[in-house]
Amino acid sequence: MTKMRCVWCGNDVTADSGISSLFLWNSRPICRECQQLFHSLEKEPICPGCGRLMEDAAFCYDCIRWKEIDSYFPMNQALYVYEEQAKEFMERYKFIGDCAVAFLIQEDLKKRLKRYLKQGYTICPLPTSKQSLEKREFESVEYLLELSKIPYQQLFQHIGKGKKQSEKTREERMKLQQPFVLKEEIPLPNKILLFDDIYTTGKTIRLAAKLLQDKGIEDVKLFTVFR
Repeated sequence: MTKMRCVWCGNDVTADSGISSLFLWNSRPICRECQQLFHSLEKEPICPGCGRLMEDAAFCYDCIRWKEIDSYFPMNQALYVYEEQAKEFMERYKFIGDCAVAFLIQEDLKKRLKRYLKQGYTICPLPTSKQSLEKREFESVEYLLELSKIPYQQLFQHIGKGKKQSEKTREERMKLQQPFVLKEEIPLPNKILLFDDIYTTGKTIRLAAKLLQDKGIEDVKLFTVFR
């Protein structure tokens, strides 16, 4: 018998060779209770514009306003609802640097993103600002793809400055100026899936999508871990 601790709750996880597949994902112990930690959106009614959980599958108020402002409106889908457990996950993963907790979403993320790969999409993660990268010392969005063994191509460079998005009010987020430029040396694929960790107002990922539209890329979709 081997005793380990769950990467999320820290409780003991005991596994033998007969039941190890129930507890171990890529050699990282996750207890039964924590395997279903987040509220999945896959079978829920969602806003078709941003992926938000809804009572019925209709456009939310935010997306209705977005569509009034800009006719270019690529759709976003998400894995999970951004509720309290998800907020704690992002705090531990992104700001404390506890990368082990990323194994909690690895299997679901791999399953969903492989669908886009089969459809011919190139997955492009949004890059971290230079300021945040210096503090975190790792590309948090790219790492989720690497952990899940999902191939990707980085098409953007982050040039934004000032406060982090997590420190801004909603009004400040909506006033965000273009934080990205496209890398000139990389040819653009015809089908692109932009990938980020959280969809809050949608401003950041939609600014990235606008750069691709301006270059004539018509087939752009959005995907985030949380909404």
